[in-house]
Order: sequence, then C-alpha cells, then structure tokens
Amino acid sequence: MIERISTRDREKVRKFYDNKYKAGGYLSEENFNRRALSLLGIRQKEGARLLDIACGQGTLQQLAEPYAETYGIDISREAIRKAKNRARKTIFKISSAEKLPFRDDFFNYVTCMGSLEHFYDIDKALSEMRRVAKKGARILIHVPNSMYLVHKMLRIDTQGQINERLATEAEWREILERFFAVEKVHRYNTRWFLQWIPKKYCCHFTFLCRNRK
Repeated sequence: MIERISTRDREKVRKFYDNKYKAGGYLSEENFNRRALSLLGIRQKEGARLLDIACGQGTLQQLAEPYAETYGIDISREAIRKAKNRARKTIFKISSAEKLPFRDDFFNYVTCMGSLEHFYDIDKALSEMRRVAKKGARILIHVPNSMYLVHKMLRIDTQGQINERLATEAEWREILERFFAVEKVHRYNTRWFLQWIPKKYCCHFTFLCRNRK
C-alpha cells in the first residue's frame, strides 16, 4: 500500500476540502452514479434508507431519491451547501466518516465512492459504517488501485489530496474483510478507451460488501 497521511486533525482536513469545494470541488459523473445504484441493486422504491459517506455535491443522492430515503454526510461545509441545492429531498449532515451522526442499524445501503482512501482513520470509518448499517445491508466502496497501468506508465503515484492511500485488490480486501463480507469486486476504468485494461491494472476497484453483524 502507498500511504501518505499528512494530518489526523479533523479541522485541518475540513479546511482542505472546504477550500477545494470553494474552488469548484469534485463532481462525479451521472454514469458513475448510475453504475453504483445498479451494483447495489436499487431499482424501485422499496422504503429503504441509503447513506452516502463523503457525499460531495450530492450527485449520487440526486439520482437515488426516487428509489430510497437518502442521506449524505461530508466533512466539508462547502460540499454540503452545494449538495443541498442539488438533492433537495435528501437529509445532509456535516460530519466526518469516523463519527457518523446516526443510530445503530439504520441503513439498508451505504456507499463510499472514492473517499475511503482519504480518511484519517480507515478502521474507525469502517467500524462506523458497520454500526449504522443493518444486518445484511449492502455496502459499496470504491477505492484506487496502486497498480493502475496508466499511472505506472506516467510514473504517477499520488491523487494530490491531504491524506491518501493506494493499494492492490488484495490489500483493500484484507482491510474490508475485517468489517464486512466481500461479495464481489468490480474493476473500473475512467474512460471508454481504457476498458481493455485488465482488473489487476485497472484504475479503481468497486467492492460490493454485506454487513454480516
């Protein structure tokens, strides 16, 4: 695993992401979010609750609102401000992933799409995900591959964020299986012309897990 942890100070992390979102921030594409909902198996209104951790500008909630009762948390006040304007039926809270403001056994679905690698305490965050998820809940976690072929060719090994980790599929699996049952691992490549890259060298892994508590 490639690991660079600059700080474990929550306020320093918040300030970093507030500045990022003031300057525009991160915005996931519609196809990326539709893929996430498809992998979770959400296809119709079923009275379920979905939590997106490190929700950014609320793009996943915006798509999920017709199918579930949606919630989102982010450490950045600026991200939540933007998210509230995008997904108006969703309940948003400013919070770190390491201390979620929800009761035990509350959610049917939990997503964390491209953010786990940036948390200052992964184990605490995963423990909190397990706590707020119901038994049997589906958990979708999207994380970067340290063996990504394009980055290897360009000699890049950073995402340029305050805290970051990149790891192989086996390394991520070892971490996640301490908390959840991993059901399937999907490869992800960012552009259509990169779809030929095999799983071992793909850009990201998307882990579909179950809460087994």
